[in-house]
Amino acid sequence: MRVPVCVLPLLVLAACSAAPESAPAPRKPLEYAAAPKVRVLLASLGKPQKVLVRGEKLEFRAGERTLLRSKKGLLARQGDSLSLDGEPIGVDRITVSAAGLVQVDESTYSGTIEISVDEHLVIVNHVTIEDYVLGVLRGELPLKEVPPAAAAAQAIAVRSYTLHYLALERDGFDVDDTTLYQRYVGFRRAPDDQHLRDGVLATIGQYLVRADNSEPLKAYYHSTCGGHTTDPQRGLNADDTTPMRGVACEHCRASKYWRWEGRLESGAIAKAAGMGTATLRDVQVSERTPHGRAQAFLIITNDGAKSVPANEFRLSVGPSALRSTRVLEIERDGGSFTFRGGGWGHGVGLCQMGAIGLAKKGKSGEEIVRYYYRDAEIRRAY
Repeated sequence: MRVPVCVLPLLVLAACSAAPESAPAPRKPLEYAAAPKVRVLLASLGKPQKVLVRGEKLEFRAGERTLLRSKKGLLARQGDSLSLDGEPIGVDRITVSAAGLVQVDESTYSGTIEISVDEHLVIVNHVTIEDYVLGVLRGELPLKEVPPAAAAAQAIAVRSYTLHYLALERDGFDVDDTTLYQRYVGFRRAPDDQHLRDGVLATIGQYLVRADNSEPLKAYYHSTCGGHTTDPQRGLNADDTTPMRGVACEHCRASKYWRWEGRLESGAIAKAAGMGTATLRDVQVSERTPHGRAQAFLIITNDGAKSVPANEFRLSVGPSALRSTRVLEIERDGGSFTFRGGGWGHGVGLCQMGAIGLAKKGKSGEEIVRYYYRDAEIRRAY
């Protein structure tokens, strides 16, 4: 849905993309006898035509057949079916498991790997939710120091976000491994891996519910809010009724992106606004949210003026070029414009750097969660 932040650039990239819009509401109450499994589409691997799978005592299950390999096997798309080590196996879907971890090309995962044929190979990791949550924390918080309370708060948010999608019972997969959902890196260890593990273990089964109807909360989070979080309607321009309101947050001041500056060329601005090659004259924040973020930009060219939703504009120019819609000042500089603002990401839900700041001030994981998700409550799913 990420994350992520102030020390490593990866942290910011992992948490600041807007999450996909919700599918229809869950069809039944949340009930699990044990920790469920998550089907993760490994979209970050691109669109492969072949993959090399490694592991100890690999087992390839193709329909009713089991094909064993001791160390590795090369799966490739061959027309509408698969081949294994160059030999056609006559099926379009295969499940790979191992005595321990499964490695696909250079990435390592727990659980099993399902590979099927489409225009390319579709790779889905079936993994227990607790292993998935840890794999997301590794992708979202790749920092040298993550206080245990911050890791616990992030684990609750990640688990809640995941249970929201599990409850939808969608075909094919539940989430993918990119920031379109949450940045999942499988078994890749993070610099502070032990604290991330501790955060997951301390919160096993815990998630957030919407106070109005007990559904799993789609618990958005982001890297750095820059002073105030916001609600989904304003922060994501989404038709999202998630009960999540903005809160004041000075706890992310240690973030490298508490305040930032970015330069955009006039041509890139006009193009992002859908105004083609028109000559840009000015850019202004024409509307602001109550929390100080730009709601819309007014793009003025020699062909006229156009109002563009701030989030739409940010994604068009690139979320790394315009780190957030918390734009405080715009200054013209010849053929370009300098944007000065604060924060990184959409600003909805938990502020990751704020959570780290609160943890360093002695707040517990539960207190951090309650600070950012004030209209929700913590429950245990299993």
